[in-house]
Amino acid sequence: MRPTRPDHTALVWAKLRSLASETGSAVTVEHACIVCGEVLEAAGVGLTLVAKGGPAEPVFATDERSRELEDLQFTLGEGPALEVMDGGMLVVVTDMTGSEASLRWPMFAPEAIDRGVKSIVAVPIQAGAIKMGVVDCYRELAGFPSVDGQAEALVCAEAAITLAVADVDVGRPGLAELIDLEFTQHRAQIHQAAGMVSVQLDIGLVDALARLRAHAFAHGRKLSEVAEDVVMRRFAFRPGS
Repeated sequence: MRPTRPDHTALVWAKLRSLASETGSAVTVEHACIVCGEVLEAAGVGLTLVAKGGPAEPVFATDERSRELEDLQFTLGEGPALEVMDGGMLVVVTDMTGSEASLRWPMFAPEAIDRGVKSIVAVPIQAGAIKMGVVDCYRELAGFPSVDGQAEALVCAEAAITLAVADVDVGRPGLAELIDLEFTQHRAQIHQAAGMVSVQLDIGLVDALARLRAHAFAHGRKLSEVAEDVVMRRFAFRPGS
């Protein structure tokens, strides 16, 4: 990938300020995600962040399809955000119908295809070796994004770090306001359900979450729906089941 140049940085920040000016607001992490999608010609964007001392989790999406795909990654345990969080490198899949995508994400790829996604670019947000999150850009066209677009996307990721730190430093609730309550409520319930399954089956939390995911996938349901059934005691896992 072509390294970012000063003109890439200036162009991205001009786009960020222009977007913010439409609502008379300060530039935020949300603007960085939206512009990241624009420079990569994406139809939708999802953001995954690492909570303090916790796992990576989806927190924001620009549209319903992206929200579903962000949730699906964590239901299935595979997808671009999880791959980036594991390896720390930019992920570009140019054809979701190709063998590369099906080998990387045998369960996630068909779900993305069914929703009209033809290629994906997942941009890491990190400071040095510290992995902070991922911007998933879902595209309705196959092929590589432009080299300049990829370079500008990395500037957007750097901007997201700068903006998140700035929000904390000046006491602005920008990052907190960005977080989609639907995501966070689902994730809290999933963690609670995993704890209950851990007790029901006398297994560790990681294995309990895997059982929840497997049950959701086998029955064609969302992980959050199965978790709600467990928490509300409408369903319980039994040893040997």
